[in-house]
Amino acid sequence: MKKNAAVLWTGGKDCALAFFKAQQEEYSITHLVTFAPENPDFKAHNLSLIKQQVTSVGIPHIILTVKSPMQNSYEDAISLLKTKYHIETLITGDIDEIENHDNWIEKCSQKSEMKVYNPLWKKNRTELLSTLLDHKFEVIFSLVKKPFFNQKWVGKVIDSTIIEELKKLNIDICGENGEYHTMVINAPFFKSQINIGSYTVTENEHYSYLHK
Repeated sequence: MKKNAAVLWTGGKDCALAFFKAQQEEYSITHLVTFAPENPDFKAHNLSLIKQQVTSVGIPHIILTVKSPMQNSYEDAISLLKTKYHIETLITGDIDEIENHDNWIEKCSQKSEMKVYNPLWKKNRTELLSTLLDHKFEVIFSLVKKPFFNQKWVGKVIDSTIIEELKKLNIDICGENGEYHTMVINAPFFKSQINIGSYTVTENEHYSYLHK
């Protein structure tokens, strides 16, 4: 019997690839879950595009508000997922520790004894990006960090040429340290491709990002 699971959803390549991999295993993915602050203004992950993705995936989407103190808020939210929505496992797109810190979702899941599955954990970065191409994911850069990238990268589609360019930079090529963020516009489990529509590229001191 498959286990009821939810994928922590940001709209980016890692959570989408985690969904794809978990779907092929012993998990029944019943929900997408997004943790968001009050009055969210996500620069990397546009909420209007996330709504399109959710419609295309075709399963319920839960947005849970988190606020300070963050650990308590996340613990309460995860407990709610278990008690109200009967979710047994949270699936994340996490690939590695960030600045040598413990995995945040695992830490916040201990209190409620929620299980956590990280299908991309410690995987080879090039293999992860290649898997996206092999299975016809379409992924664009939604936010890039200076000085590694300029604004021309925003909106570009990840392909084999882009992967080779990423390898030349002094970064984690999957952007695990925040060097860049992505949005998925098509995936094997999408019913239809996401329509980005018109957008502008906005810049500040640290980032360039897609703005709708």
